[in-house]
Amino acid sequence: MEPYQEEYIANLKEISGLAAESRQELQSFDAFLEKKLACKKRHEQAVERNMTLLRENLFPLLDRLFEADGAELANLTEFAGVLFDGRNELDIGLFCQIHRALLSRARVQKDQNAMICELYWLGIGYNSLCSKLLGLDYAAGERYTSQMRLCFMEAAAYLKYFDEISDSGTKGYILRSRANVSLGQFKSPSEKIRLVKYTLQILQDKWYQEKAPELPWSRFIYMTHLQMAASISRSREKAMTPEDIAAVMESVYVVYDQQWAQAKENGQHPPVRATFSYDSINYYCGLNTLDELLHKMELLMDRAEENDYSPDGVYAMISLPAFYCNFLQENPEKLPERTEYLESLYRRASAYVAGFPRASENETLFFALRQLMLVFVETKNSMSYGTLLERLLIRFMPETYVHSCTVGKAAAAFCRVLLGEEPGFFDDMDFIREITDFREKENAVTDYARKCGLYHDTGKIGLTNLYALTARQWFEDEYTMARLHTQLGGERLANQLSTKRYAPVALGHHVWYDGSSGYPETYVRLESPYRQMVDIIGLMDWLDNVTYTSYLYTGMQKTFEEAVQEAALLGGKRFSPLLTERLMDKALSEKLEGVFKDSRRQACRQLYEAAKNPTLQ
Repeated sequence: MEPYQEEYIANLKEISGLAAESRQELQSFDAFLEKKLACKKRHEQAVERNMTLLRENLFPLLDRLFEADGAELANLTEFAGVLFDGRNELDIGLFCQIHRALLSRARVQKDQNAMICELYWLGIGYNSLCSKLLGLDYAAGERYTSQMRLCFMEAAAYLKYFDEISDSGTKGYILRSRANVSLGQFKSPSEKIRLVKYTLQILQDKWYQEKAPELPWSRFIYMTHLQMAASISRSREKAMTPEDIAAVMESVYVVYDQQWAQAKENGQHPPVRATFSYDSINYYCGLNTLDELLHKMELLMDRAEENDYSPDGVYAMISLPAFYCNFLQENPEKLPERTEYLESLYRRASAYVAGFPRASENETLFFALRQLMLVFVETKNSMSYGTLLERLLIRFMPETYVHSCTVGKAAAAFCRVLLGEEPGFFDDMDFIREITDFREKENAVTDYARKCGLYHDTGKIGLTNLYALTARQWFEDEYTMARLHTQLGGERLANQLSTKRYAPVALGHHVWYDGSSGYPETYVRLESPYRQMVDIIGLMDWLDNVTYTSYLYTGMQKTFEEAVQEAALLGGKRFSPLLTERLMDKALSEKLEGVFKDSRRQACRQLYEAAKNPTLQ
């Protein structure tokens, strides 16, 4: 690689290390805060340096890529491979930018082999982006799924020229692209299963095998069976047909038999994932009842070792309880007799995460926890859904946690002023209007404001590489993806009774007051009884972002006074004029500035306490 590429990679790794370093327990809070601020400063410096490296070296190269020589292209490809190798991710956004440029070059030069290769790797990059949107409604994430699938479909279309292509590597990319067409979400399980089934037919076709005997056909077939085994739909809304079940069952048995044989040879139990797939498909085809399946799942979870931090251990301790929750959601009549057991699973999972080495850096663990977050079942004695979200923010996105706490406390302070002037300001909300005592109403409003602030950005959970670990300013398509955090957060909060009233704030806090801009379009201000609080959180969120939080990925920062002046200019357009008029009061704006500063410090103290006592029980 070129020296600038090596420096960029070193900066990426340093930024990842800074995230862990800033969480280290220190002797005092002041030392902890000093370390945290030093890490933030170094992060900002690394981002600035990375942007210089890109502007002075990479971007000019991409502009003249059609004239680049072989050595430059080889270095660029190697650089992209370090940014993301299909598993380990350092900068997926830049990876996609590079492969888009290389694909354009291959198209212009009509280099078929290079084009197929670039389509494959660009599809792999897009698939990684899709995985960040776990839980998002299919229609909302369809754009990302479609661009991924189009890459794989175009590369797979060269299958009709398989006999004419001499390069075995290119043939391998075609076949792998054919298999990867079935990645991502589908409207129905039948669509996905049909595609995987067709891929298996191709891979098992002797004609193709004879045309490229050097390819690892057995591995291709086995990996596709794994893909089919993972296609089980456990949702009543997306039920499998009998034909789907038959197709999946065949692959599940192939995978289970092979992994069982390997485990027996090594004197071990079969992997939990394969065993659960085996038990699940037996339930769906009618060989077992739901009670029998749940019992088998309980045996698997009870057998899990709490100090096994391997991917199979994570699956047993976190993913399997998530599937267990999913079955209980779909069949609530099964919950009462299993409530105590479910609560014990949560306690075990909490202790497991607390003891997990470098948990905040483990993508497998984080993915499994997001699975659990999506299907979490609250019980009388379990942690609340809000507590789960707060713990995920503290553990995996501490800067977002600090920002969220700060926004909530600033909003609460602003609400006190509004209530003092107009006690009925929030009476559009039923649960506030019902309160007649002023002090009780004030406490209810300010508590609601603090929690709205705490939960308003929970949709960012999963988008860690855009926020917590960003190593440069965002590209345009990353800005577009970041906007999905409002829908992700809104949907997650709306699905739980205890957090439902916070969902409109998560959904609408980036929509402009006059409706002329912002996102998403699904939030309509005048139709929401929560609009006054949405307006307040939107303003407080913007003030904290432009003065402190978002500099890393936007490259822009204002003083608090500058931000207040700009907010006033946007009154009646982006922000509610009822709020900006009050914000112009110098005493109030100075008080708010102090609240922002003090609240950040208080939130950092909570991170310090969490670092001292990581047990999450």
